[in-house]
Amino acid sequence: MSAFEYYAKNSITEKKVNLKSISKKKLKKMKFKMSKKEKVVEKPKKPSRVLNSFYSLNLKDSSKTGQKLMEWLIHPISLDDFMKNHWEKTILHVPRNSSNYFSQLFSLTELDTILRENNLQYGTNVDITSYTDNVRETHNPVGRAHPHVVWDYFNNGCSVRLLNPQLFAPEIYKFMANLQEYFGSLVGCNVYLTPPFSQGFAPHYDDIEAFVVQVDGEKHWRVYKPRSKFETLPRTSSRNFHQDEIGEPILDVILRPGDFLYMPRGYIHQADTLFTETHSLHLTFSSYQQNSMYDFLQVVVNNSLNNAVKNDVSYRSGLPIGYQHLGGLCESEKPLPRTVQRQKFENQINQLIINLKNHIDIDHAIDTFSLKNYYTNSLPPSLCNVEMLRTVANGTKMLPNGKTTEQEINLEITEVKLIRKNCFRLVEESTLDEETDQMISEL
Repeated sequence: MSAFEYYAKNSITEKKVNLKSISKKKLKKMKFKMSKKEKVVEKPKKPSRVLNSFYSLNLKDSSKTGQKLMEWLIHPISLDDFMKNHWEKTILHVPRNSSNYFSQLFSLTELDTILRENNLQYGTNVDITSYTDNVRETHNPVGRAHPHVVWDYFNNGCSVRLLNPQLFAPEIYKFMANLQEYFGSLVGCNVYLTPPFSQGFAPHYDDIEAFVVQVDGEKHWRVYKPRSKFETLPRTSSRNFHQDEIGEPILDVILRPGDFLYMPRGYIHQADTLFTETHSLHLTFSSYQQNSMYDFLQVVVNNSLNNAVKNDVSYRSGLPIGYQHLGGLCESEKPLPRTVQRQKFENQINQLIINLKNHIDIDHAIDTFSLKNYYTNSLPPSLCNVEMLRTVANGTKMLPNGKTTEQEINLEITEVKLIRKNCFRLVEESTLDEETDQMISEL
C-alpha cells in the first residue's frame, strides 16, 4: 500500500468495477448486491490534496501541521520511532514505490521557469559545481544565471544547486514555513540537479539535520559514520574529504522518486549519477543548525554572569596582584611546587563557578535564545486559502462598475486568532533608567 493510499484511506480490492460503463439504474442495484470483496477502488489522493489537508490544520494548531508534515516525510515510520531510534543517532532510508510522492514540492519545469523569470545570481542563488578525479570545483561566472548558460553547464556534466528556493518556489516556501513550526528551529532547503554520469560534490558532512527527498530521476548515495566522537553532531560543516579518508559506507543505495533519506549532523555522504544513467533532482531540507545544548548554555552562562555581577560583590572583586605569574603555559612547564597563592586563586575561581548556579534564570535564557535563534531568523507564515479568506486580503475590492464591495464586521461575534503558535513571544526587556539608576523591567 502506497503512502498516498494510506493517507487517503483507500481499500485494496480484488475486483475492479468500471462505473462509467454501467447505467445509473443498474448501478443502484449493484450497490445492494456488491460483496465486501467487490468494493469499488477509489483513486488515491493527489499529493497536493494530502499536503493541503495538512495546511488547513493551521486554523486550529499550527504545531500540528508541522508534525503532520514530519510524519508525512518519514511515513511509514512513526514519529515516536524516528525520534527515539534515529534522530541525532543514525540514518533512516525510506524507499517508496510512489514516484509522485514529492511531486507537489518541485519539478524540473519549475526550475527552468524560475531561471527564466527571475534575476538569479551566481553564488547567491545558484552554484555550478563538479567533482572529478577527487577534485571539487565551483564554476560560477559573475552576474545573472541565465537559463541557456546554466543548461550548457548541465549538458557538460556540471551539477546545479539552487541555494534558496523558497524565494521563488511557493510550494517549497509553504512546506518550510509549516515544518519549522514542529522543530521550533529554522528550516532551510537546497535544490540539487545532477546530470547523468556525474557527481557534483566531494564527500563531506554537514552541521545540520538533513532530510533528502528524491523528486525526479535517480541518484546513488553512499553514507558513512562519523569518523570519531569529535565529529559526532558537529557545530560546523567539514572540509571536502578524499576517498581514502572516509572508510566503507554504512549505506549504499539508489534513491528513486518518492524515496526519503535522513542523515544526522556529522554523517559523511556523497551522491552521484555515475551508474544510474539518468539525471537526478532532489531537495535537501535542513534544520537544527547551531541549536545544540552548547549554544543554549552559552546564553545561560552569559546571562548568569550578568545576574551575578549585579547581585554579588564577589564577582566584582579585583584579580589578585600578580595573577599573571600564577599560571599560564610558561608557568605550568616549570617543575616548581604549586604555591599557596596559586591554590588560593584556584579555590576562589571554583567557588565563583559553583555559586554561579544560584544566578541561573532558565526562563530568561529560553526567551533570549529563542528570540535570537528562531523568532528573528524563521520564515514568515505562509497562509493557506482558508486563512487568506479571514485576512485583509479578502477585504474591500473594486468592482467593474466602479463601486467597492462592502464588508461589515460584527465585533460582538468576531474572534481573533494568532496566525501561528510560534509567531510571537512575550518577553521582558530590561533597560537602565539613567535618572534613578535602577533596573526597570518593561513588557
